[in-house]
Amino acid sequence: MAINNYELASKPYTRGFGDNIRTVVEIRLEDGTRYSTNMRELAGDRTGDSDDVLIQAVLDILKSELDPGSAIVKAQQDLVMAKNKQDELSKIVKQQQETNILTQRMIKIMVLNSVMSENIVYGTIYKDLVSLLPVLKRGETYFEEDLVTIEDPDHVEQNGEGKHVIVQVNREFEYTGQTIKEFEGEMSRNGIVAVWKWVPPKSNVDHI
Repeated sequence: MAINNYELASKPYTRGFGDNIRTVVEIRLEDGTRYSTNMRELAGDRTGDSDDVLIQAVLDILKSELDPGSAIVKAQQDLVMAKNKQDELSKIVKQQQETNILTQRMIKIMVLNSVMSENIVYGTIYKDLVSLLPVLKRGETYFEEDLVTIEDPDHVEQNGEGKHVIVQVNREFEYTGQTIKEFEGEMSRNGIVAVWKWVPPKSNVDHI
């Protein structure tokens, strides 16, 4: 088919590979015994498009080349689209950050409620709670309400609770390699941290 007396001068073909593939389209305008041709490259594999679509795509390129104003408008439209995409991406990132903050807050509440109420029946459950929290890192500064874990290398497991214990930060401090004994001792007495170890539940015999 033809658009404004333009028709395909040859069968469109592709060049390049992968993301760089382009379709070469040549159109021809007949005027009596004279004719002129224009060849342009279209992004992607367009060999499945109809003749009319391909001809119009080439004409649009020619129009933008002949009309600088049209090219500027298109560039402005592309910029707007890019900005909209960036705004949408920023919105998604912000939502994800807010979700992560909420998730971390819920984890803190759940962990504190569990250890403070001493209702963790099995050591393995305590170990699962520990796995939700970050391990103290040397050189890092920690702040009030942070929940972290530290290894107690001398601890002998009783019920699969592991060797890491939960530490609640009450006052800002820098971790420089303090040991669990220091945390349980001076730092706890000074109100800097609170250490929450797994406490085995008392058996019925203990209550007799």
